[in-house]
Amino acid sequence: MTSLGVQLHIQDHHVVMNNGILQVTLSKPGGIVTGIQYNGIDNLLEVLNEEANRGYWDLVWSKAGSIGTTGTFDRIIGTKFSVIVESEEQVEISFTREWNHKDENVPLNIDKRFIMLRNSSGFYSYAIYEHLKEWPPFNLPQTRITFKLRKEKFQYMAIADNRQRYMPLPDDRLPDRCQILNSDFPEAVLLVAPIEPQYKGEVDDKYQYSCENQNLQVHGWICMEPQIGFWQITPSDEFRSGGPLKQNLTSHVGPVCLAMFLSAHYTGEDLVLKLKQNEPWKKVFGPVFIYLNSASDAKDSSPLWNDAKKQMMNEVQSWPYEFPASNDFPPSKQRGNVSGRIRVRDRY
Repeated sequence: MTSLGVQLHIQDHHVVMNNGILQVTLSKPGGIVTGIQYNGIDNLLEVLNEEANRGYWDLVWSKAGSIGTTGTFDRIIGTKFSVIVESEEQVEISFTREWNHKDENVPLNIDKRFIMLRNSSGFYSYAIYEHLKEWPPFNLPQTRITFKLRKEKFQYMAIADNRQRYMPLPDDRLPDRCQILNSDFPEAVLLVAPIEPQYKGEVDDKYQYSCENQNLQVHGWICMEPQIGFWQITPSDEFRSGGPLKQNLTSHVGPVCLAMFLSAHYTGEDLVLKLKQNEPWKKVFGPVFIYLNSASDAKDSSPLWNDAKKQMMNEVQSWPYEFPASNDFPPSKQRGNVSGRIRVRDRY
């Protein structure tokens, strides 16, 4: 573990955070994670993708009165960059996009934040969404963070102790290698000519890898050569919709790693956020932690998974974090506690 302090390098079109353990590059002022350098690999993210399609916040929204759980997809691109905290102990940077009535975007002010701490093998991200009272009403079915990793390196996926395996390649979902089982559900495909023959006859569907919120605290991918783990850690459920039994997407063929915040999956329209006329609203999503680890034994992935679970417990025990600089994220001294039992009496 290095003692090098956190360094921030601001370039014409990129911003680089580096603490000697990893280096994270983001577009400026867009706030897209374009590169993650770690353990001798120059970029863990998919270098075959365009920079805007590697690590990003996104949302789905629709106009007020719309029915259903779909809408317009919006990859959130910032228009203004600023430095919030810069010291050897911590860097926090901000990428904002403000709404005006000429925009066709969702009527929200969005502030995406990224944090790197000294001696930390990872980085944090959170965002503040704000809707002013005088702005138009709208629906928000989904928002999340998406990371797309290098397919030639990350082929082993881990969601739980009993849900781990080598995964098919994204190429196996191309039209000449798979068959869509139902046109209404294009996510589910039969692998008929996969690159690796052992996957032939399997059905791949990202919804197979969903998990209840109460068990969805760490998941990710492992690269075997060299042995590297890429993990998405969610230390609290307070910013996720649906409660502990609500299922959310995790990781899936891509290789894709997700942090889901709002989602109507498995529930329908009842869980679509619907902001009404003259309704002000502000919400902090996150922070979540992107954790990286490494090991020397290329034959066994369990040390990386076990270490990721240990790190997850450290993050849970540290919640609520003290380091986010936004006044919209209340630290522990500004929060109360509720304890006790809930008794439900109904006709059953």
